[in-house]
This record gives sequence, structure tokens and C-alpha cells, in this order.
Amino acid sequence: MHTSLLIERIDRVPVTVTLTPGLSMLALITDALAGRARGAPEAWRRLVRSAARRPDPTVVRSLASPGFSVLPDLVLPGEFTRDLDVPDQLDMLRDLPGDALVEEVETIVGGRPPEHWRPALTHPHRWLHGYAALLEEVWSAMRPVWERARPLLEREVERVAVAAARRSLDVLLNSLHPNCRYRDDTLSFPDFEPEHFTIGSRGLVLMPMLAGPEALISRLDGPEAVWLGYPLPGADLPPRRHEDRLRLLVGDVRAAILTALERPLTMGALARRVGYAPNAVSYHCNRLESAGLISRRRDGREIYVERTPRASVVVDLFAGW
Repeated sequence: MHTSLLIERIDRVPVTVTLTPGLSMLALITDALAGRARGAPEAWRRLVRSAARRPDPTVVRSLASPGFSVLPDLVLPGEFTRDLDVPDQLDMLRDLPGDALVEEVETIVGGRPPEHWRPALTHPHRWLHGYAALLEEVWSAMRPVWERARPLLEREVERVAVAAARRSLDVLLNSLHPNCRYRDDTLSFPDFEPEHFTIGSRGLVLMPMLAGPEALISRLDGPEAVWLGYPLPGADLPPRRHEDRLRLLVGDVRAAILTALERPLTMGALARRVGYAPNAVSYHCNRLESAGLISRRRDGREIYVERTPRASVVVDLFAGW
């Protein structure tokens, strides 16, 4: 069973990227607390479980019962085509009347709500505040991880912009998620409750998430735009040593160079440290310097190489996983 989105003129669809951490927190909550395993790193799952001291069981059960995909819009980014901070989302949740939750769920299911949502709809105000409290707790634990992932998030924004400029959105859409397919003008992915949509004149908003490689959240019926939350490339790496994970992102030689530069080294010392020929190290240093990840300075007859602050953030990010 697949949900599908018809995109007839993909070269004319306006595409934007928004960085909305609350969506990542929702994916991690359902993964770590509600039994919908999507492959999130175990370190993240432990952070979520330790932060959520006493989650309301009504909230947890309603969000992720197996076999259902009912998520009210008020826990999602809605019509936002800009970055939405968690504090703003928390204010919105706490200001909503309980009737808003009841109306949204009933609209989604077309009448009688599923069993796992009925306790929430009996006390909707409690549910809204319970979800806000859970979101706030999880964000407090995951915020440092999100901040360390900033270079990867910025890189993803650039990747989407380049794909749009080069009119290669079809390739991009096929790379977002292992279960997403874009063929014959149609984007499709597995869904418990499949539906069919047409994008028409609406825009496409992409939302990279810090989540497991199988996490996927979408809203395809918005009046102004459709959006898709998908795993941030590079953030779902398997539990290996951080240098091994870094190699998956930048390649063997460049990962070795960045890891070795805990302090400035001469070109000769760097080549000996990483075990590659000097000409190979020089070539890769040229590329790393162009990317803003290393800098070089001359001191007499020696050239010293050092990591830039941006590169240190990337290395520390993988070390934290």
C-alpha cells in the first residue's frame, strides 16, 4: 500500500527547505517511547528516554499505535514554510483550545476516532499540555545534538538548492528515503492508510530530520504547500568509531586528515601521521581548504595545516555519536 503525489511539472515546482527541530523530536518520541522503531541511533534513544521522565501514557499511545498514521496537524509544522523553533511550537500548543484537537482528529478519520485516540479526545486540553511538556523535555536533551548537526543541515539546504537550480529534483526525490520513489511524475512511499494527491500549483517543502533512516513524516493535503520530513543524510550512520562514520561522509583520506589535525601539523608530519603519500595528502588538502575545512599557513620553510572551527564542529559531531 502506497501513498502517492503526482508532480506533473517538477521543473516548475517551487522547492524550499525548512529546519524544524520539533518534527525531529516527534520522530524520536515515536521511535524511543512508542515502539515505532525507525533506526534512530541508540544514543539518541537513550537521551529521549532519560529526558522524558514521566510521559503521559495517553500522549505516547495516541501518537504511534501500530497500523495507524493519524497525526493531527497541530503537532506538525502546518503551513509553515519557514524555520519553526521549538519554543514557538510550544507556545502554539499551549494556547490551543482542547476542541481544536477533537476537531482535527475527527476530520482526519472521518467520524469515529480509532480506539487509541479516544482517551486523548476525552481530555484534549490535558493531551495538548502533555505533548507540549514531552516535546520540551526531549528538546532540552536533544538540542546539543541538533546544534552539532548544524553543518550537516546547512549542507542539506545547499544540496536541495543545487538540485533545484540544475533541474535534477527527480534525482533528489529518489535519494530522500530508501522507501521513496519518484517515477512517471509521481512520488510514492509505503503508508498504512494510502491516499493519492496531486501537487498542482502548490509548493514542496522539504524538512530534513534528525531521525532514524526509516523515519518519514508527510503532509500532502495542505492548501499552499505539501511537505515531507525525511532523515538528514549523514545523521543515521551505524554505531562505529567516529572516524569510521566520518569516512562515510567525506571519504577515507579526508577523514584521516581531519581526525589527525587535533593540533596544527606540517604537511610532512601530516602525511606520516595518516600514512598516505605526500602528493595525495596535498591533493586532498586542496579540496578540504576549498570547502573551508582546513587552513594552511607558512612558517619559514614549513607549511602548517590546521582544522577550521567548522571542521572541528563536524568532527565533534561524529565523535558525539
